[in-house]
Amino acid sequence: MGHHSFSEIKYLEFLPGLFLKKGSIHQIAGPSRFIFALIVARNIKSYVTWIRSKECGVSLYPDGLTSWVDTNKFILVDTMTSQESTWAIEEFLKSGVSELLVCELDKPIQYSSLRRIILSFKNVEEEKDTTFPIILLISSFQNKIIGVESRWSMKPNLEIASSTKKKLFSLEEQWELVCSKSRLSVSTWIIKARQQGYNRRTINVYKPSS
Repeated sequence: MGHHSFSEIKYLEFLPGLFLKKGSIHQIAGPSRFIFALIVARNIKSYVTWIRSKECGVSLYPDGLTSWVDTNKFILVDTMTSQESTWAIEEFLKSGVSELLVCELDKPIQYSSLRRIILSFKNVEEEKDTTFPIILLISSFQNKIIGVESRWSMKPNLEIASSTKKKLFSLEEQWELVCSKSRLSVSTWIIKARQQGYNRRTINVYKPSS
């Protein structure tokens, strides 16, 4: 965290040593962007609102979510367009129902829409004393969304296993996570997840070996 203080600024530690600022908007792109969102969601104690427009064409399946997060705390919202999705973000933000708002995007969000969401944060702050949610924009594109607090990208890390580690390798998934914008730490990490039964995973974070 460096010189930042948890008593002054509230963050969610979604992985050991990795943080997302609450009350802010964050972007995640890359082939494994949904895994990133599930890792964040598993650290949320209350409800997670997941907004997806029919334009995105990606479906969430409960069997694929169970080992990551409790599906009972998911609120799934289907919209017709990306514009309707941003409207849904504003409404759920005002409601205070969820600690995490996830929105799938298949095209860059207009800056005017982003500004309205930021203003909604300020209006809620004036009206009530509450813990602000995290807004996570899952983008199928690599274009930078202007105005976000942090920007991330995640993809599979295909490491060739030696013959002595083949059994272990088959039980372990591995990704490369890159943060290209943040006030805290801009860097690259290797994320390893290991299945522990039907509904549990252990996750570890490493710095890439040079």
